[in-house]
This record gives sequence, structure tokens and C-alpha cells, in this order.
Amino acid sequence: MTVSERITDALFRFRFAAMVAFAVLILGLAAGIPRLEFSSDSRGFFGRGNSEFVEVLQIEDTYTVSNTLLLMVVPPPGSAFATDTLKTLQEMTEDAWQMPYALRVDSAINHMHSYAQDDDILVEPMLDEEAEITPEAAERFRELAMASDSLRNTLLSEKGDAYGITMRVILPKEEDKAVARRDVEEFLRQLRSDWQASYPGWQVHVAGGLLGNSLLAQVAIEDIQYLVPVALLAVVVLFTLALGSVAAVAASVVVLVCATSATFGFAGWANVALTAGTAIGPLAVMVLVSTSCVHIVLGTIRAAEAGREGDPFRYAIAQNIAPVTVSHLTTAFGFLCLNFAPSPPLAQMGNIVAFGLLVGHLSVFVLLPMLLHTAYPRRASRLMVGGQRMRQFARWVLVRRRIWLMLFPVAGGLAVFGIFRLDYDDNVIRYFDQRYELRQDAEAIQQQLTGLETMQFNLQAPEGQSVFEPEFLKAVDRFAVWLEAQPEVVAVSSLPRIIKDLNKSMNGDAEDAYAIAKTQPANAQLLMFYELSLPVGMDLNVMMDVDRTQTLLTATLRSPHSSVVRTLAQDAEAWLGRNEPQIATRAAGMAIAFARISQRNNSQMLFGFLTVLGIVSLTLIVTLRSLRHGVISLVPNLVPALLAFGLWGWFMGDLNLGSTVVTTMTFGIVVDDTVHFLMHYLRERRRGMKVEAALEETFAVVGSSITLTSIALILGFGIMSASGFSINQHIGMLTATVIAFALLSDLFLLPALLRTFQGKSL
Repeated sequence: MTVSERITDALFRFRFAAMVAFAVLILGLAAGIPRLEFSSDSRGFFGRGNSEFVEVLQIEDTYTVSNTLLLMVVPPPGSAFATDTLKTLQEMTEDAWQMPYALRVDSAINHMHSYAQDDDILVEPMLDEEAEITPEAAERFRELAMASDSLRNTLLSEKGDAYGITMRVILPKEEDKAVARRDVEEFLRQLRSDWQASYPGWQVHVAGGLLGNSLLAQVAIEDIQYLVPVALLAVVVLFTLALGSVAAVAASVVVLVCATSATFGFAGWANVALTAGTAIGPLAVMVLVSTSCVHIVLGTIRAAEAGREGDPFRYAIAQNIAPVTVSHLTTAFGFLCLNFAPSPPLAQMGNIVAFGLLVGHLSVFVLLPMLLHTAYPRRASRLMVGGQRMRQFARWVLVRRRIWLMLFPVAGGLAVFGIFRLDYDDNVIRYFDQRYELRQDAEAIQQQLTGLETMQFNLQAPEGQSVFEPEFLKAVDRFAVWLEAQPEVVAVSSLPRIIKDLNKSMNGDAEDAYAIAKTQPANAQLLMFYELSLPVGMDLNVMMDVDRTQTLLTATLRSPHSSVVRTLAQDAEAWLGRNEPQIATRAAGMAIAFARISQRNNSQMLFGFLTVLGIVSLTLIVTLRSLRHGVISLVPNLVPALLAFGLWGWFMGDLNLGSTVVTTMTFGIVVDDTVHFLMHYLRERRRGMKVEAALEETFAVVGSSITLTSIALILGFGIMSASGFSINQHIGMLTATVIAFALLSDLFLLPALLRTFQGKSL
């Protein structure tokens, strides 16, 4: 009696005790489901060791930071500066002040305009908020607004046909933040609805990081509510058509529900706050565990058809316990290696799926025997390909083995060129599908009004000096001028710009006075007068630290791609190093942090891939008891990822955070079919069969099962690509593509390799 047979015998002998222990385990884990929480913070994608994120936190510790919401309101065509339009904008600005937790509301109406009166600097809104808006006042506003560099491309579009209203919001402490966020969102929904009803012909669009964070949690909930049930239904339909056994399908569904519930419960007990990037973990567990059920059920059918003595169900379990165990272990290894990812949600997803697979493994070999030991399927479905046809297919493949041995290397070469076309694109807004209103609004705002990404530079004054030092301000100003000239930059906010405006105002608006004051006290005095005139909610701590030794320069970007952000950051850092080395610093901000996250993740996931490659290779060599076949098995397991990413490069082009983990994640998955194929093939060879006969027998016995399991995986991960979150879309589509190529590799390339390189001895 083999080890597999002894384990199978023990499973059946103690199945009642095992079932009781298993039920306690599942119920205990499922009790964690009510503890599940959903994260609504895009910053969760960054680990504390991420240098770009650390720089963001340092800036927030130094300067006054708040949540900013931006509304773009577009009046009817041709009426942007009409008196009625400005009155409406005035009313909208007043309405926006009713926002809960609002610190400051800014629009073109109350935008500060500075001018000198005698020896004083006066800072007043462009329009008197109390006075009636006359045609003369409207014309003066138009002239001031269109001439204002600080207004255009921020609160007024370049063409003057759209307005922006910004709302700075300070949320309460962490324990009350969720309630406050809901209050803000509800206010915005009602405000938008009221404006659209009260001001026909106006368009209203809303964007902001706070809304994006809330949408993250919403997408996670939607994926669980819709994708998991749809995937389960798809698996049920597929199994019903292919297995031809109601009992087998029902038992498999119970196994999948138990494994999925335990996975959700584990996340709850582990205090993992599910995000849009981790919520699909239980779905992956369900799809992966379903393939093991297929192998056992089809093995039972084959044993019954062959008329083997004894219980066909026990025989199927004994034959599959080793390959299924290896498959689950290698897949779990692959997901555990996601811990090399510097992004916490990816590491958390890896841990969730790995744990779920272990529970799924117990479900398959404890629960499935209990459910099917007397009601196992005894006949094959009409739709399943019979053993004889699979033998014919095997002969057809082997006759053309030289074609496959040439075709796959050629395809691999083309894939390499496709891989060189790949680039990384990570942007929080573009993570969301076009179906979401926030994505539509954000694109409308970027197209017509302003950019939604910012790049920040924290500039340090020389030691012992303040930010009012003329030479320091001139250096900062030269850098700001260079930034403004870059095509993707729509606006630059800098301290020198304010000082130059003030100095010009103090000198009768003379053009030659638009310059930095010549002394440090003069610059400090200008800013002191300016700051004293600012209204409530506005201060200069957004761009100067308390000690006045650092200043923050902010560039607003309208970028179509993360590569543009990365290139601009590199060019800006290089320009500072060459031209203003005394103030040189790194570009910072969430835009650059996200723009670089996939590059960072991809480089660190290389260690994850090498780790899983080593672990899986050693596992296969030990399992197959053959160094030669262990090495051969790596070829059809490495080729699929190469072909999938090459195809992606030719037709899609962009990768994101989800794409970077697919190679490591799928390497353990694609081993499943290879292990079943090779273990059965070697079993027949060790019984004395020749190569061709062993391959034909392997196709006849496991060909249908590896085809069906691959289809189930492609279907399940394909459904994942219907997520509204592009990280999940990329994981789903790329994984499905990898598995499709893995099936082709196992059916065409692997037999050709075995036939060509198989020696006389094992």
C-alpha cells in the first residue's frame, strides 16, 4: 500500500472525527466575518518604508495640510462673465460654506486681489461679496481674473469658460472620521442635486482625494457583493455541464462556500481592513479550490468507467492527493511570496489567499469525502471529451512535436519585444473604471479646468537664514519659472510669486517692480502685511514652516500618464542639481509616490519570484523524484508568463500595481496542471510503458481534467477582470491569460519536450 493509499484509508476511517474538527474550525473562522472592515485610504497602498511616502508625511508634518475638494461649475456657453453668471457663482460660493467641517471655501468670486493704498497693502476679494454685481463690476472682474496668473488654471479655466470652487475640509479625529466623511459626501450629493435643479444649463463636476478614498471602500464592497456570487454561479454552471452529476456539483459548492467563508473570517480575525485590492482574495480561493474538486470528481468518473475494483471514489482520492497537495502548496508559496511586495494590500492578499488555500485543502479531503462517499458520480457527462478522443489528440500532438518546439520559441521571441513596450501607469483616479461618476468628473475637470495631480518641492533656506533671503527667493523663483514652462504643468504656487505681486502693487503696478525685494527685512515685511490682511481660514503656513526656514513649492499637473510624472520629477531634480544646487531637493507628493510605486514593487517582486521559483522547483524535483523531469517541468511553467506579458505589451501597453505581482502569483497556480500531467505520466512510465504510450494514457486520463480546471480558472479570474478597480482588472485579465497559455503549454509544449528529451531510464 502506497503512502497516498494509507492517507486515504485514514481519511475514510476517521472521517467522522475529522468532520467534527473541521466543522469547529470553519465555524470558528467564519465567526470573524462580522469583524470585517473596509479601508477607505489610498495611502494604505504604501508601506512605512516607502521613501516617497515618507517624504509626503514629512511635508504634512511641516506645513498646514487639509483635505481639499474641488467643484467645477460650467455656465451656459458664452455667459461666463455675465452679471447673472457671477451672481450665481456668488450664491454657489455661499452655499459651499455650509459644508460640514469646512475650513475655507475659495472661488474666483472671493479670490484675493492685492493692491497698495498709500503705504498699506490691501488684500480684498475680486468681487465685493455684499455689493450688487453691476455690468461695470463684472467687466472689472473679467479683466482682473483673466490677468491673474494665480487664478487661471486653478479656479478659472484658461479659456475663461469654467470656474472652480475649492473647499478645504478638516476632518475630526480617527474615531469620528468615518461619520464625518459620510456627512461630507452626503452634503456634496445634495449640493450637486440642488444646483442642477436651481441653475438649469450649468454643469457641475466634483473631485477630491476624500471622495476617491471613499470609492475605494465602495469598490471593495461591490466586488464582494457581485463578483464572488457571479464567480460561484459560473463555476456551478460549468461543473453542471461538464461533470453531469448533481451530487458532485452540490458537494463542490459546499466545499467552496466553506473555504470562501473561512477566508473572509480569517481576514476579520486578522484585522485586515479589506480594500479594493484585497477584497478579491476570497474569490481567488474559491476558484483555485474548485479545480481540486474537479480533479477528484473526474478521477472518480474515469475509475468507474474503467471498471476498477473497489471504491472508485477512494481510488480517485488516492491518485490525486499527492498532486493536489503539491498544487495547493506551490500556489500558497506563490501567494505568500507577495510579502516581498512593498505595498501592504498585496502582501495582505497573498496571506489571505495562502491561508484560504490551506483551509480549502482540508475542505477537499475532509468535507468532500464525507459528502460524496456514497453518492459519487459513476458516469461521464455527454459533453466531456472521451478517453479515446484524447488519445487521438495526443497522437496528433506528438506527430507535430517539432512544430510546437519551433512555434513556442518564436512566440517567446515576439513576446520579448512586447515586454519592452510595457510601461507603468498608476494613478488613483485612473484606478477606477469609467462607470464611476468620480472618474468621469475628474477627467472633465482635467480637460477643461485644471490638473488634479500635484508635485511638491520642499526647499530649505541656507543655514542661519530664512526664506525671506533675496538670493534664496530668486533661486526658488528661477526654478518656478522653469517648472511653469513645462507642458504638463498648468500652475505653480510659490512664495516668490506672492512677494513679486506684492512688490509690484506697492510700486504703482509698475512692471519693472515685479521682482523680489532687495533685502530680507523688506520681503518679510511684505509678507507680514499680506498675511495680516488674509481672511479666516487662509494663512501662509501652507507654503512656509513655522520657523520660516523652509518653503513649499507646488506644481499642479495635467498628466495623461504616470511616465510623464516620473519624467518631470527626474528632469526637475536634475535641473535643480545643475542650476540651483544650493536648494536641490527631491520631488515629493502622492502623484510621484503612485507614479513610482509599480517600478519599486516590480523590482522588489523579483526576489519574490526567485524565491517561489526555487521553492517550487525543489518541490517538483522531490515530488517527481526526478531531476530531469523537475527541470523539464519548469519550461511550460515559465513560458506562460512570458507569453502573457508579451501579449499585454503588444495590445495593452501599461502595467499597474496589480500587474507586477502576477508572475509570482501565477507561477504556483500553473504548476497544477503540470504536476497532474507529469505525475500520471511518470506513474505509467514506471509501470513499464513506453514514452508514446504513457503520454497517450496520460492524455486519456488527465487531459479532460486539466482542460476543465484551466477553463474554470480562466473563467473565474476573467470575472475578476470585471471589477471596477484597475488593479483587480489587471490581476484578473493577466492571470486568465497566463493560465490560458499554461494550458496550451501543457497540452502541446510539455508532451513535445517529454517525447524529444526523454531518456531510456527515469
